[in-house]
Order: sequence, then structure tokens, then C-alpha cells
Amino acid sequence: MTIAVPSKVIPQHENVRTMQAEVDSDGDGVFDAIDECPETLPNRVVDIKGCEIIIEGGEALEMELQGFFAPLSSRLINTYDKEFKKIEEKLNEYLDANVFIFGHLSSNELALSKSNDNLSRQRALTIKNRLITEHHIASDRITTYDCLDRYPSTNIDLSYDDPEQMESKNRRVVLKASRQVKNLSNLKYASYTESYGKYAKHCELFE
Repeated sequence: MTIAVPSKVIPQHENVRTMQAEVDSDGDGVFDAIDECPETLPNRVVDIKGCEIIIEGGEALEMELQGFFAPLSSRLINTYDKEFKKIEEKLNEYLDANVFIFGHLSSNELALSKSNDNLSRQRALTIKNRLITEHHIASDRITTYDCLDRYPSTNIDLSYDDPEQMESKNRRVVLKASRQVKNLSNLKYASYTESYGKYAKHCELFE
């Protein structure tokens, strides 16, 4: 089960639409030119094609949430409230599930100032603290990783020559929850390696 939640109201998207004449009519974070589901209702979880993802249960739990940030910011907007509620419900249903949080920043954020190398950690901690304080998830179920700009997003349409769009996709945190994966140093099966292997290779555990 995958939840990909591109930002709907982060200011830089407005700037991109103005400069590049891109339009996102349904406000789901996917431009109309590549949106295969152009009439998505508000506050829906969508994939990279702009189509709604239906969250399903089951004995195996694999969840993913991508949260996006404004430039040089570690503040997550309230657009994600409903998604966090769904995550809370599933984590309370599966008390043996573990949560992995991967903080990222864009290459231009890292280049702006040496002090910004902590921004990816701050973003990961924003998500962790929110899970603990607002959703009452035990801290010992959560591990955080610092990825800096070493693992760029793969959810980028390379047919668009738009550096700002690519940078905005990398200003992110990826949250994964799993009943099967306990730690990234021991990925037993190929499916685990496919989902977590690049994070294990490029990201540093820090808390």
C-alpha cells in the first residue's frame, strides 16, 4: 500500500505555474498536462499520475507517505492532516509495525548554506514529533534517517525541462511503515530490498 501525497498549496508551485504556464486544475499537485485523473476531489491521496489511491488493509502492512516542504522550511502544512489520521489508525491496528522516516533536501538548498545540511534531519524530526505528540505513536517504533540530497526523487517527469519542479520534488520527507521490515541493515527478501535498499545505501540513521 503506497500513499504519495504531493503538496497542494506550497507557494513554490504557484511560482512554477506562473513562470511556466503550467496548470493544476484540480489542485492535486499534478499538472494537467500529465494528470490522467483531471477531476480529483479535494484532499485525496494521489499517485504521480494524479489518480486517487485507495488505502486497503490486510495482514501485511506497507504504507508510504511523501510530504513536501517549501524551500528552506521544515514546517509541514496542514494539508496532510487526513493522511496522518489514516496512518495513526493503521499503526494502532498493527502495533507491531515499525515506522521509518527519511528526510531529504534539494541540491540547491544544500548549496545555499553549509548550515542547511541539518535541514533534512529537521524535516524528518518534524514528522516524528508529529506522530508522537499529535497521534500518540510510541517513539521506540520510529527511526529517522538523514538522506541529504543523496537520493533524489524518482517521481519526476523528465520530459519537462523545469529545474524548479525537480527541486520541489526533492524537498520532502518519505515515511514508510511496515510489519515485515524491522531494520534496514537486514533486508531479508528481494521485495524489501527493492522498497528500502536505496534508503539503506544513501541515508544515515541518526535517531
